[in-house]
Amino acid sequence: MMEPVRKCRKCLLAELDNEKLLADVRQAVDRLGEELKVSDEVYRLRLEVCKECDYLNEGTCNACGCYVELRAATKAGSCPYSKWKGIKLDVHKQA
Repeated sequence: MMEPVRKCRKCLLAELDNEKLLADVRQAVDRLGEELKVSDEVYRLRLEVCKECDYLNEGTCNACGCYVELRAATKAGSCPYSKWKGIKLDVHKQA
């Protein structure tokens, strides 16, 4: 018997049981040029904000429809409600 897919309204894709979708999003992040990506620390901080947001729904933002793990990875990405504005892009840039 197959186990049901775990539903979690306040989860990121990495925390859900949808391996194919998570792999696709991670591949999209990996394909971004390094000049387009934020540091690991900025990415982590952005995702922490998303995890607390009422608009997070199974890895997507109900405000704009994006996959938050993809949007959070890009320098051009922004929160539609400006919840990331206190996070500076140059926080601990890792090589």
